[in-house]
Amino acid sequence: MNQPENLTVPEANGAGKRTAIETVHAQIRERVISGAFKPGERLHVDKLRQEFGVSTSTMREAISRLLIDSLVTSEQQRGFRVAPLSLKDFRDITDARKVIEAQALRVSLANRSEEWEAELVGAFHRLSTVEQKMIGEGQRDLASAWDERNAGFHDCLVKNCNNAWLIRFRRTLHQHSYRYHRMLLGDTSLRRDVRTEHRAIFDTAMAGETDRCVALIEEHIETSYRDLISQHTLD
Repeated sequence: MNQPENLTVPEANGAGKRTAIETVHAQIRERVISGAFKPGERLHVDKLRQEFGVSTSTMREAISRLLIDSLVTSEQQRGFRVAPLSLKDFRDITDARKVIEAQALRVSLANRSEEWEAELVGAFHRLSTVEQKMIGEGQRDLASAWDERNAGFHDCLVKNCNNAWLIRFRRTLHQHSYRYHRMLLGDTSLRRDVRTEHRAIFDTAMAGETDRCVALIEEHIETSYRDLISQHTLD
């Protein structure tokens, strides 16, 4: 993963400091979600603030914002750690995702349009292309491209959902579930045919078969949970 550039955002005024906090927060958040910072790893404020070229107060504020997202934990008088991963946590995330994703999808499909259908065709094509390449070129080498296109496809499915709270909750759940999904990428022992799953979801969405499409999405999410617990030991 590329190292972030040293930040030189001026912090002398309020606007500059807010910009620095937001930039640092986004990059630390990405490291946590991607697994660059391991579960339980301590975040050394002084070391990080030197790397990013910002003040201690800016770094502390940026990391503190991750507490709201439950991506880091705070230890009294001992700083911050990356939030741990656990089987119970992933079970709870999976159950919540199924509820939120299903409702967002129902609303989106009810608001379908020709423009949306065209966007979905494009998103599915981009995802299918990288999934075909992964068969011959190796999953880890194309993991980043797959992550992006997979997210693009699923985001497109719910694009017509006009309930801002559903979309907000969905985004939060996705960033947490992604931490677990990263553990599965590159595991060649899995016999799951994700391409077929995506094809079925795409076909039912295009056909307007809402109940069937929702059922497939719920199973798609549940299968990720089953895969993880079968391949990894979590407390």
